[in-house]
Amino acid sequence: MKIKLLKAFVSAAILVSCGATAATTGSEVLMVQNGGTPNKVYTANKPTIKVATYNIGKNELSGDVADLTNLNKAIAKIDADVIVLTEIDNKTARSKKVHQLEEIAKANKMHFAFGKALDFDGGEYGVGILSKYKIEKSQVINLPSGEAEQRVVLLSQITKPGFDTPIIIMGTHLDWQKDPTVRIGQVRHILDASIGDTSTDFDNIAASIKILAGDFNSTANELPTQEINYLWNPVLKKDVDYRTWPAVNPAIDIDHIFTFKGQVWDVKNMQIPTDSKDFQWSGVSDHLPVIVELELQEQ
Repeated sequence: MKIKLLKAFVSAAILVSCGATAATTGSEVLMVQNGGTPNKVYTANKPTIKVATYNIGKNELSGDVADLTNLNKAIAKIDADVIVLTEIDNKTARSKKVHQLEEIAKANKMHFAFGKALDFDGGEYGVGILSKYKIEKSQVINLPSGEAEQRVVLLSQITKPGFDTPIIIMGTHLDWQKDPTVRIGQVRHILDASIGDTSTDFDNIAASIKILAGDFNSTANELPTQEINYLWNPVLKKDVDYRTWPAVNPAIDIDHIFTFKGQVWDVKNMQIPTDSKDFQWSGVSDHLPVIVELELQEQ
């Protein structure tokens, strides 16, 4: 999107009604973008990345919320380069003052970034990103949430060997209410951030390689997810059952991974593991993880 026109008044009105703090009001002409990751088609040595998203439910299914043993086993089984985690407590009283993300990262020898959504119970609550590779920079962007629980999107930049340029991972957990109005406003704010229409700390973000993941509290056929599809492609694989909640007997698909439309990826593998003799996922969280292996065809 080389030149951006006037922002739509309707979109801005929805954001304002949801309590947005966006940098745009719907009346200004936005800047022309210059620079960024150049387009490239890979014909050989195509880089790959394994990405997952997992709602850990604050580790509340553990007999002892401070005991992360089973959760760490789950993270090890996922074994992804990058994992977006949602519903994380950071030193809350209900989680016995444990910095959950830090402890998980240490146990699995990964780097981490925490994105606070709100102060809660003497600590913080939000989303997180785990990475096998150094997280070079991160930013938390508040999403329009109105009178509902504050939601955020966490942006973290990593560099994986084999890729020509860094990758921006975007992790989020959207509003849960049945009325999708708030979620639609949140999705539109994420879209704005994805292309630089909302101020971020990432230069030339519109042209960057980006992956978006999290708990969207919307199935593939609902309006908020359809809005995401304006700039993002859902990661799909034939014959995969996309249902992730409730873990013990999944009914709906609300946890998703998307790739930005500026890139072309081949989905080499996609897995949503269910309970088996090998591992009881429903004993760890009320959500199942979504795990994908992606091969970059065009950046």
